[in-house]
Amino acid sequence: MKRRVRIAGIGASLPGFRLLRRGSVARAVEAGRRCLAVSGRRPAEVGLLVHAGVTRDCHVCEPANAAYIQHRLGINVEFQGARTLSFDLVNGGCGMLDAAHVLCALLQSGTPRCGMVTASEGNSDWRAKGDPACPDSGAAVLLELSPRPGTGFGRFAFLTRSEYANMAETVVSLAEARGRLRLRRDPGVEDRWLEMAGPVVDELLSREGLDRGQVERVIPAQVSAGFLARLPQAIGIPAGRIADFSGSLPDTLSTSLFLAWQRELALRPPSAGRTLLLLAFGSGLTVAAATYRF
Repeated sequence: MKRRVRIAGIGASLPGFRLLRRGSVARAVEAGRRCLAVSGRRPAEVGLLVHAGVTRDCHVCEPANAAYIQHRLGINVEFQGARTLSFDLVNGGCGMLDAAHVLCALLQSGTPRCGMVTASEGNSDWRAKGDPACPDSGAAVLLELSPRPGTGFGRFAFLTRSEYANMAETVVSLAEARGRLRLRRDPGVEDRWLEMAGPVVDELLSREGLDRGQVERVIPAQVSAGFLARLPQAIGIPAGRIADFSGSLPDTLSTSLFLAWQRELALRPPSAGRTLLLLAFGSGLTVAAATYRF
């Protein structure tokens, strides 16, 4: 049986007013530094860095944002000694959970020894059209093989309904000089996500051999207060077991799930045996879920 992968630390760059908007790379770097400090790891120990944010400073496409973040965090930037692979993996609001899934598989295969997943949003395009951009934020998690059997991430489940793909779009139009960000979210997208959430939870719990009574807490992306109010009925888990921080934590797209998780851990320190269910919602449309056991 493969060893589970645990989270050694979570770092955040929380949304909120700042006089100067620093951009998505700066937000990811801030979260990454805090993550390293919490986990007690040196930058040189990070063997893989995956960035899952959507918005990009000045709409830069290449090189990957992960390369900028790696450089500013000082993670093996020299051409001598240890090497670190870094790349972007973009999957909207499901990106960080998707990247964690990839990194878990790589860690269980034996390389690298530990890795980091970052995400950040920092819309610097003041001319953006469409729905309002999400608040600037950053999140980072450090993953490593768990020293204790049964502790860490369990299975993952993903459901994509491509027929709804046009209900949530974030694109850069190149019809204008320097590009322009265009955002659109169909008013019915939350209904579709709720329709998809139940089947994803059913699949995940079936694969884990768990029932809903064994899930102590559900940590969802903080899509909206109305969405979270309807989520209990959609997934068949009481509202009292679902983390709702929508009153103080807005939807921050790719960082939302892990910012909510950090808030949950601060309010309810983990105890042995607790099982969490993580839920993310993204474009595609995609719903992603995973279990985590303490």
